[in-house]
Amino acid sequence: MQLRIFFKSFPETSKCPSCGKIGTIRRSRSKNFFESAIKSAGFANLFKCRECGWRGILRKYSVNRYSFITLFFYGLLIISVAYVITQVLKNNFGE
Repeated sequence: MQLRIFFKSFPETSKCPSCGKIGTIRRSRSKNFFESAIKSAGFANLFKCRECGWRGILRKYSVNRYSFITLFFYGLLIISVAYVITQVLKNNFGE
């Protein structure tokens, strides 16, 4: 089990959303303020297909089923540690 929440994806090697060809997607430059803001956020990049000319935004990181399992595990761990700490503080310092 991997304890990562976000998994890095490589859109350059994936299929084009428009034409479906593999390996034709390349990074693209931003053309306006909105695209610059998306790019500077760090979670997505602009891409363009060399074959069909599709241009759009693809995510750098993806979330899958193991991400939710990991989040559940971390949440359970935080709740159990908080419970243990409150019990220790109640026993040692009393109310």
